[in-house]
Amino acid sequence: MTPARPRLRAEDGSTIPLVLGFFLIGLLVVAGAVLAGDAYTKQRELQSICDGAVLAAANALDSKAARTQPLTGALPLAGAQQAVEEYLSRDPGRAAVRIRTEVGADGRTVSADCRQRVELAFGAVIGRGDGVEQRTTAHASSLLG
Repeated sequence: MTPARPRLRAEDGSTIPLVLGFFLIGLLVVAGAVLAGDAYTKQRELQSICDGAVLAAANALDSKAARTQPLTGALPLAGAQQAVEEYLSRDPGRAAVRIRTEVGADGRTVSADCRQRVELAFGAVIGRGDGVEQRTTAHASSLLG
């Protein structure tokens, strides 16, 4: 006579798929947290670069000349964009940032629209392996004038 083997119940072995499922969910939560933190950090870096660029542009304005010179030849406000280009060229980490500046009608206020394309950690998890476009704005006024 052979010994009787114990019969398996229907629930036996079901904890392994359950543990693996929770492990996968945990990994996705961690990847999402890292992704969100990376996106936030890079957005703050872009805002910092944009703030610095718009301050450089505002400091480069010659608002008195802008109000008193006739609009012939080169505008005295063109120094704002040149100051932004110089600011960006000082640090190779700023090379990917594109900044478009506008000078207000008063000749003292500068606005900047800043953009960059960044690759995020775990971006492929959400289908953004090629990166995301980040955008921010900044405004500053010249104290001179």
